[in-house]
Amino acid sequence: MNAKEKKETLKDNHLSEWLKTRRSTEDELSQKQSMFCVCGKIASGFHEKGCTKFNLLVEKETMKKLEHLIGA
Repeated sequence: MNAKEKKETLKDNHLSEWLKTRRSTEDELSQKQSMFCVCGKIASGFHEKGCTKFNLLVEKETMKKLEHLIGA
């Protein structure tokens, strides 16, 4: 199962867990960034909401935390 399929499975079957974990992972990663985002630009809440690299990292980490739910 590839990453896209895992994400869809988690969203379809475990939406509440996905949303809670994604939010906490986003907050956790945001707090770890001191001044610069993972993409190299100045980190701000507004920037992070639209940053592709940051959001891909959030989704990757969220999937890692929830892998036990899909038996991967």
